[in-house]
Amino acid sequence: MAVDPYPIWWRGISAPPPAQWVYLFEEFTGDDTADEWALSAAIFIAQTRRRTGAGPTFSELFAHLLPDSNGLPGPFPPGLDFFARRRAVTGFRGHVTIEWRRRALISWDKDVTGSLRVGRQFRERSRQRQLARGRAGVRREIYRSA
Repeated sequence: MAVDPYPIWWRGISAPPPAQWVYLFEEFTGDDTADEWALSAAIFIAQTRRRTGAGPTFSELFAHLLPDSNGLPGPFPPGLDFFARRRAVTGFRGHVTIEWRRRALISWDKDVTGSLRVGRQFRERSRQRQLARGRAGVRREIYRSA
């Protein structure tokens, strides 16, 4: 069995992945930066759910995160057909969001459009932030009434 030299999210595509895609994948999933990107994604998901009652699609999420390139990590290599392009986009987005789900900042139901939602870790952080805000407000009231 031959070893595929391309990243897992680019497997089955004949052309090598563009450097811009590889760089952005590392940016989205690397130990130093993944939490920040996942948190941005979770905030957008929470805002969308609050506004519409449903989660955004993966396409809408990445269009929000990458507005300058319409949700794509960069241009496609020349000569890719429609199916290779779909495979590249789906693989990239899928593996990025799997990493963010492992970090418990987002979640979704498989094969359900609009099921993106915030994860357990995001909810815990949000609760802690709200509790800290509430405590700070109580302290201010005590000082004002004294």
